[in-house]
Amino acid sequence: MSNKILITGASGWLGKAFLRKIFDGSTSLNFSDIKLFIKDKSEEELLSAFIEKGVSFSYGDLTNKKSVDLFLENSEGATLFNLAGIIHPKLFNQSDFNLINNIGVSYLAKKSIENGLIKFVSMSSNSPNGYTKNNHELFTESSPYFPYMGYGRSKMRMELNLTNLSKQQEVTNFSIIRAPWFYGPDQPKRQSEFFSMVRSGRFPLIGTGENLRSMSYVDNLVEGVILAAEYFDKNGEIFWIADEKPYSMNEIVGTIKDLMRNEFSMEVSKTQLRLPNFISDSARLIDYTSQSLGIYIQKIHVLSEMNQNIACSVEKAKAVLGYKPCVSLKEGMLNSINWCLENNLKI
Repeated sequence: MSNKILITGASGWLGKAFLRKIFDGSTSLNFSDIKLFIKDKSEEELLSAFIEKGVSFSYGDLTNKKSVDLFLENSEGATLFNLAGIIHPKLFNQSDFNLINNIGVSYLAKKSIENGLIKFVSMSSNSPNGYTKNNHELFTESSPYFPYMGYGRSKMRMELNLTNLSKQQEVTNFSIIRAPWFYGPDQPKRQSEFFSMVRSGRFPLIGTGENLRSMSYVDNLVEGVILAAEYFDKNGEIFWIADEKPYSMNEIVGTIKDLMRNEFSMEVSKTQLRLPNFISDSARLIDYTSQSLGIYIQKIHVLSEMNQNIACSVEKAKAVLGYKPCVSLKEGMLNSINWCLENNLKI
Protein backbone atom coordinates (compact mmCIF):
# COMPACT_ATOMS: atom_id res chain seq x y z
CA MET A 1 0.00 0.00 0.00
CA SER A 2 1.31 3.43 -1.00
CA ASN A 3 1.47 6.36 1.40
CA LYS A 4 0.49 8.69 -1.42
CA ILE A 5 -2.60 10.86 -1.02
CA LEU A 6 -4.44 12.57 -3.89
CA ILE A 7 -6.93 15.35 -3.19
CA THR A 8 -9.38 17.18 -5.43
CA GLY A 9 -11.07 20.37 -4.26
CA ALA A 10 -8.18 21.22 -1.93
CA SER A 11 -8.60 24.99 -2.30
CA GLY A 12 -12.22 24.90 -1.12
CA TRP A 13 -13.70 25.33 2.32
CA LEU A 14 -13.55 21.64 3.21
CA GLY A 15 -10.28 21.07 1.36
CA LYS A 16 -8.32 23.60 3.40
CA ALA A 17 -9.78 22.26 6.65
CA PHE A 18 -8.76 18.77 5.56
CA LEU A 19 -5.18 19.85 4.80
CA ARG A 20 -4.85 21.67 8.12
CA LYS A 21 -6.02 18.59 9.96
CA ILE A 22 -3.70 16.09 8.31
CA PHE A 23 -0.67 18.36 8.76
CA ASP A 24 -1.26 19.14 12.44
CA GLY A 25 -0.39 15.57 13.36
CA SER A 26 -3.69 14.80 15.04
CA THR A 27 -4.88 12.19 12.54
CA SER A 28 -3.90 8.58 12.02
CA LEU A 29 -3.26 9.10 8.30
CA ASN A 30 0.16 7.83 7.29
CA PHE A 31 1.43 9.68 4.21
CA SER A 32 4.67 10.55 2.49
CA ASP A 33 3.41 12.35 -0.61
CA ILE A 34 0.39 14.59 -1.24
CA LYS A 35 -0.71 15.71 -4.68
CA LEU A 36 -3.46 18.32 -5.11
CA PHE A 37 -5.63 18.65 -8.23
CA ILE A 38 -6.25 22.37 -8.79
CA LYS A 39 -7.42 24.57 -11.65
CA ASP A 40 -4.60 27.08 -11.99
CA LYS A 41 -1.95 29.24 -10.29
CA SER A 42 -4.60 31.34 -8.53
CA GLU A 43 -5.72 28.26 -6.60
CA GLU A 44 -2.09 27.43 -5.87
CA GLU A 45 -1.78 30.83 -4.17
CA LEU A 46 -4.73 29.95 -1.91
CA LEU A 47 -2.74 26.91 -0.79
CA SER A 48 0.63 28.61 -0.43
CA ALA A 49 0.79 27.78 3.28
CA PHE A 50 1.04 24.09 2.40
CA ILE A 51 3.74 24.35 -0.28
CA GLU A 52 6.53 24.36 2.30
CA LYS A 53 5.02 21.20 3.76
CA GLY A 54 5.80 19.40 0.52
CA VAL A 55 2.54 19.19 -1.40
CA SER A 56 2.71 19.00 -5.19
CA PHE A 57 0.18 20.21 -7.74
CA SER A 58 -1.48 18.85 -10.83
CA TYR A 59 -3.47 21.32 -12.94
CA GLY A 60 -6.85 20.79 -14.56
CA ASP A 61 -10.48 20.12 -13.65
CA LEU A 62 -12.89 17.22 -13.52
CA THR A 63 -14.40 18.05 -16.92
CA ASN A 64 -11.03 17.66 -18.66
CA LYS A 65 -10.20 13.96 -19.07
CA LYS A 66 -6.56 14.52 -20.09
CA SER A 67 -5.85 16.52 -16.94
CA VAL A 68 -7.52 13.82 -14.81
CA ASP A 69 -5.35 11.18 -16.50
CA LEU A 70 -2.20 13.17 -15.69
CA PHE A 71 -3.30 13.69 -12.10
CA LEU A 72 -3.65 9.94 -11.60
CA GLU A 73 -0.35 8.89 -13.18
CA ASN A 74 1.96 6.76 -10.99
CA SER A 75 -0.64 6.44 -8.23
CA GLU A 76 -0.89 2.71 -7.71
CA GLY A 77 -1.85 1.94 -4.12
CA ALA A 78 -2.71 5.58 -3.35
CA THR A 79 -5.74 6.99 -1.52
CA LEU A 80 -7.86 9.63 -3.26
CA PHE A 81 -10.12 12.11 -1.49
CA ASN A 82 -12.60 13.68 -3.90
CA LEU A 83 -13.64 16.89 -2.17
CA ALA A 84 -14.43 18.72 -5.42
CA GLY A 85 -17.89 19.56 -6.67
CA ILE A 86 -20.16 22.42 -7.57
CA ILE A 87 -22.99 23.55 -5.30
CA HIS A 88 -24.02 26.90 -6.74
CA PRO A 89 -23.29 27.29 -10.48
CA LYS A 90 -23.58 30.52 -12.42
CA LEU A 91 -27.00 31.67 -13.62
CA PHE A 92 -27.07 29.86 -16.96
CA ASN A 93 -24.66 27.02 -16.09
CA GLN A 94 -27.10 24.65 -14.43
CA SER A 95 -25.73 21.82 -16.60
CA ASP A 96 -22.48 22.07 -14.60
CA PHE A 97 -24.15 20.05 -11.85
CA ASN A 98 -24.13 16.91 -13.98
CA LEU A 99 -20.89 17.66 -15.84
CA ILE A 100 -18.85 18.08 -12.66
CA ASN A 101 -20.61 16.25 -9.83
CA ASN A 102 -21.57 13.19 -11.85
CA ILE A 103 -19.73 12.77 -15.15
CA GLY A 104 -16.44 14.26 -13.94
CA VAL A 105 -16.36 12.37 -10.64
CA SER A 106 -17.46 9.11 -12.28
CA TYR A 107 -14.62 9.36 -14.80
CA LEU A 108 -12.17 10.10 -11.97
CA ALA A 109 -13.42 6.97 -10.17
CA LYS A 110 -13.15 4.76 -13.26
CA LYS A 111 -9.60 5.91 -13.97
CA SER A 112 -8.69 5.43 -10.30
CA ILE A 113 -9.51 1.75 -10.67
CA GLU A 114 -7.45 1.52 -13.86
CA ASN A 115 -4.50 3.16 -12.10
CA GLY A 116 -4.67 0.78 -9.16
CA LEU A 117 -5.67 3.18 -6.39
CA ILE A 118 -6.50 1.35 -3.20
CA LYS A 119 -9.10 3.76 -1.76
CA PHE A 120 -11.49 6.38 -3.16
CA VAL A 121 -13.48 8.58 -0.75
CA SER A 122 -15.99 10.92 -2.38
CA MET A 123 -18.11 13.69 -0.94
CA SER A 124 -21.83 13.61 -1.57
CA SER A 125 -24.65 15.56 0.06
CA ASN A 126 -28.04 15.43 1.73
CA SER A 127 -29.61 16.51 -1.57
CA PRO A 128 -29.89 13.01 -3.14
CA ASN A 129 -32.41 12.27 -0.37
CA GLY A 130 -34.26 15.58 -0.55
CA TYR A 131 -36.01 16.40 2.71
CA THR A 132 -37.74 14.46 5.46
CA LYS A 133 -41.51 14.61 5.97
CA ASN A 134 -41.41 15.83 9.56
CA ASN A 135 -38.99 16.71 12.34
CA HIS A 136 -39.25 13.24 13.85
CA GLU A 137 -37.82 11.48 10.80
CA LEU A 138 -34.07 11.27 10.24
CA PHE A 139 -32.32 10.14 7.08
CA THR A 140 -30.29 6.95 7.34
CA GLU A 141 -28.06 5.32 4.76
CA SER A 142 -30.99 3.15 3.67
CA SER A 143 -33.37 6.05 3.07
CA PRO A 144 -34.70 6.05 -0.51
CA TYR A 145 -33.45 8.51 -3.08
CA PHE A 146 -35.65 11.54 -3.54
CA PRO A 147 -33.24 14.05 -5.12
CA TYR A 148 -33.78 17.75 -4.60
CA MET A 149 -33.43 19.67 -7.88
CA GLY A 150 -30.44 19.51 -10.26
CA TYR A 151 -27.78 19.37 -7.58
CA GLY A 152 -29.47 16.43 -5.86
CA ARG A 153 -29.90 14.54 -9.12
CA SER A 154 -26.22 15.00 -10.00
CA LYS A 155 -25.09 13.68 -6.62
CA MET A 156 -27.53 10.76 -6.79
CA ARG A 157 -26.18 9.74 -10.22
CA MET A 158 -22.64 10.00 -8.92
CA GLU A 159 -23.48 7.81 -5.92
CA LEU A 160 -25.13 5.19 -8.14
CA ASN A 161 -22.17 5.14 -10.53
CA LEU A 162 -19.65 4.77 -7.72
CA THR A 163 -21.74 2.06 -6.07
CA ASN A 164 -21.90 0.13 -9.36
CA LEU A 165 -18.14 0.50 -9.90
CA SER A 166 -17.51 -0.82 -6.41
CA LYS A 167 -19.43 -4.01 -7.25
CA GLN A 168 -17.66 -4.63 -10.54
CA GLN A 169 -14.05 -4.81 -9.31
CA GLU A 170 -11.83 -5.59 -6.33
CA VAL A 171 -9.01 -3.10 -6.98
CA THR A 172 -10.32 0.10 -5.38
CA ASN A 173 -12.41 0.37 -2.24
CA PHE A 174 -15.03 3.14 -2.42
CA SER A 175 -16.68 5.09 0.40
CA ILE A 176 -19.27 7.84 -0.06
CA ILE A 177 -19.74 10.60 2.51
CA ARG A 178 -23.09 12.38 2.72
CA ALA A 179 -22.64 15.76 4.38
CA PRO A 180 -25.39 18.26 5.22
CA TRP A 181 -24.99 22.05 5.57
CA PHE A 182 -21.52 22.54 7.02
CA TYR A 183 -19.89 25.45 8.80
CA GLY A 184 -16.58 26.57 10.27
CA PRO A 185 -13.39 28.53 9.54
CA ASP A 186 -12.44 29.38 5.93
CA GLN A 187 -16.13 29.73 5.13
CA PRO A 188 -17.09 31.30 1.79
CA LYS A 189 -18.64 34.72 1.40
CA ARG A 190 -22.19 33.37 1.46
CA GLN A 191 -21.71 32.09 5.03
CA SER A 192 -20.42 35.47 6.24
CA GLU A 193 -23.46 37.08 4.60
CA PHE A 194 -25.62 34.59 6.50
CA PHE A 195 -24.08 35.79 9.78
CA SER A 196 -24.69 39.38 8.79
CA MET A 197 -28.35 38.67 8.04
CA VAL A 198 -28.79 36.84 11.35
CA ARG A 199 -27.20 39.72 13.27
CA SER A 200 -29.47 42.30 11.63
CA GLY A 201 -32.60 40.15 12.07
CA ARG A 202 -33.05 39.95 8.29
CA PHE A 203 -32.45 36.20 7.96
CA PRO A 204 -35.95 34.76 7.51
CA LEU A 205 -37.29 32.05 9.77
CA ILE A 206 -40.05 30.32 7.83
CA GLY A 207 -43.19 29.04 9.49
CA THR A 208 -42.60 28.06 13.12
CA GLY A 209 -38.83 27.76 12.68
CA GLU A 210 -38.96 24.35 14.33
CA ASN A 211 -38.00 22.46 11.17
CA LEU A 212 -34.80 20.49 11.73
CA ARG A 213 -31.49 20.87 9.89
CA SER A 214 -28.47 18.66 10.33
CA MET A 215 -25.20 20.58 10.21
CA SER A 216 -21.58 19.47 10.21
CA TYR A 217 -18.72 21.46 11.68
CA VAL A 218 -15.83 21.18 9.22
CA ASP A 219 -13.50 19.42 11.68
CA ASN A 220 -16.21 16.86 12.44
CA LEU A 221 -16.61 16.31 8.71
CA VAL A 222 -12.85 15.93 8.17
CA GLU A 223 -12.73 13.37 10.97
CA GLY A 224 -15.46 11.34 9.28
CA VAL A 225 -13.74 11.52 5.89
CA ILE A 226 -10.45 10.27 7.35
CA LEU A 227 -12.16 7.42 9.21
CA ALA A 228 -13.87 6.39 5.95
CA ALA A 229 -10.46 6.29 4.23
CA GLU A 230 -9.32 3.68 6.75
CA TYR A 231 -12.41 1.52 6.25
CA PHE A 232 -12.10 -1.53 3.98
CA ASP A 233 -14.61 -4.05 5.38
CA LYS A 234 -17.12 -3.48 2.57
CA ASN A 235 -16.91 -1.76 -0.79
CA GLY A 236 -19.25 1.05 -1.80
CA GLU A 237 -20.45 1.96 1.69
CA ILE A 238 -22.28 5.24 2.32
CA PHE A 239 -21.95 7.19 5.58
CA TRP A 240 -23.80 10.24 6.87
CA ILE A 241 -21.34 12.56 8.63
CA ALA A 242 -22.75 15.44 10.68
CA ASP A 243 -22.89 16.87 14.20
CA GLU A 244 -24.23 14.60 16.92
CA LYS A 245 -27.82 15.84 16.52
CA PRO A 246 -29.88 18.03 14.19
CA TYR A 247 -30.87 21.55 15.21
CA SER A 248 -34.06 23.51 14.67
CA MET A 249 -33.72 26.68 12.61
CA ASN A 250 -34.77 28.58 15.74
CA GLU A 251 -31.85 27.02 17.63
CA ILE A 252 -29.34 27.77 14.86
CA VAL A 253 -30.31 31.42 14.60
CA GLY A 254 -30.71 31.82 18.37
CA THR A 255 -27.30 30.32 19.09
CA ILE A 256 -25.57 32.65 16.63
CA LYS A 257 -27.32 35.71 18.07
CA ASP A 258 -26.47 34.72 21.65
CA LEU A 259 -22.80 34.21 20.77
CA MET A 260 -22.61 37.56 19.01
CA ARG A 261 -24.09 39.33 22.03
CA ASN A 262 -22.44 37.48 24.88
CA GLU A 263 -19.07 36.40 23.50
CA PHE A 264 -18.30 39.22 21.08
CA SER A 265 -20.30 42.14 22.57
CA MET A 266 -21.91 42.87 19.22
CA GLU A 267 -25.07 44.82 18.69
CA VAL A 268 -27.68 42.34 17.56
CA SER A 269 -31.17 43.15 16.37
CA LYS A 270 -33.93 42.28 18.84
CA THR A 271 -36.34 41.79 15.97
CA GLN A 272 -36.53 38.65 13.87
CA LEU A 273 -37.93 38.37 10.36
CA ARG A 274 -40.52 35.60 10.23
CA LEU A 275 -42.32 34.61 7.07
CA PRO A 276 -45.17 32.18 6.33
CA ASN A 277 -44.52 28.78 4.81
CA PHE A 278 -45.91 29.75 1.43
CA ILE A 279 -42.84 31.95 0.84
CA SER A 280 -40.54 28.91 0.73
CA ASP A 281 -43.18 26.88 -1.08
CA SER A 282 -43.44 29.56 -3.76
CA ALA A 283 -39.64 29.78 -4.03
CA ARG A 284 -39.53 26.01 -4.53
CA LEU A 285 -41.94 26.30 -7.47
CA ILE A 286 -39.86 29.11 -9.00
CA ASP A 287 -36.66 27.11 -8.42
CA TYR A 288 -38.12 24.03 -10.09
CA THR A 289 -39.38 26.02 -13.07
CA SER A 290 -36.15 27.97 -13.58
CA GLN A 291 -33.95 24.87 -13.25
CA SER A 292 -36.19 23.08 -15.76
CA LEU A 293 -35.27 25.89 -18.17
CA GLY A 294 -31.56 25.51 -17.38
CA ILE A 295 -31.42 28.57 -15.11
CA TYR A 296 -30.07 28.48 -11.55
CA ILE A 297 -30.92 31.29 -9.10
CA GLN A 298 -28.96 30.73 -5.90
CA LYS A 299 -31.00 32.85 -3.47
CA ILE A 300 -34.28 31.36 -4.69
CA HIS A 301 -32.87 27.86 -4.30
CA VAL A 302 -31.67 28.52 -0.74
CA LEU A 303 -34.98 30.14 0.24
CA SER A 304 -36.88 27.15 -1.16
CA GLU A 305 -35.23 24.87 1.44
CA MET A 306 -35.74 27.09 4.47
CA ASN A 307 -38.95 25.48 5.72
CA GLN A 308 -37.87 21.89 5.12
CA ASN A 309 -36.68 19.21 7.53
CA ILE A 310 -33.28 18.01 6.30
CA ALA A 311 -31.95 15.90 9.14
CA CYS A 312 -29.86 12.75 9.36
CA SER A 313 -28.69 10.11 11.80
CA VAL A 314 -24.94 9.49 12.26
CA GLU A 315 -25.44 6.20 14.13
CA LYS A 316 -23.97 4.05 11.34
CA ALA A 317 -20.78 6.16 11.17
CA LYS A 318 -20.47 5.96 14.97
CA ALA A 319 -20.98 2.21 15.05
CA VAL A 320 -18.98 1.20 11.98
CA LEU A 321 -16.26 3.86 11.74
CA GLY A 322 -15.96 4.85 15.39
CA TYR A 323 -16.97 8.40 14.45
CA LYS A 324 -17.25 10.83 17.38
CA PRO A 325 -18.47 14.33 16.47
CA CYS A 326 -16.72 16.32 19.19
CA VAL A 327 -17.78 19.83 18.18
CA SER A 328 -21.39 20.95 18.56
CA LEU A 329 -23.23 24.03 17.31
CA LYS A 330 -22.22 26.51 20.02
CA GLU A 331 -18.49 25.79 19.87
CA GLY A 332 -18.49 25.51 16.09
CA MET A 333 -20.30 28.80 15.55
CA LEU A 334 -18.04 30.47 18.11
CA ASN A 335 -15.03 29.39 16.05
CA SER A 336 -16.71 30.49 12.83
CA ILE A 337 -17.54 33.99 14.07
CA ASN A 338 -14.09 34.37 15.56
CA TRP A 339 -12.51 33.39 12.23
CA CYS A 340 -14.59 36.05 10.44
CA LEU A 341 -13.43 38.73 12.86
CA GLU A 342 -9.78 37.64 12.65
CA ASN A 343 -9.99 37.96 8.86
CA ASN A 344 -11.73 41.34 8.98
CA LEU A 345 -14.92 40.06 7.39
CA LYS A 346 -18.01 42.14 7.91
CA ILE A 347 -20.76 40.29 9.72
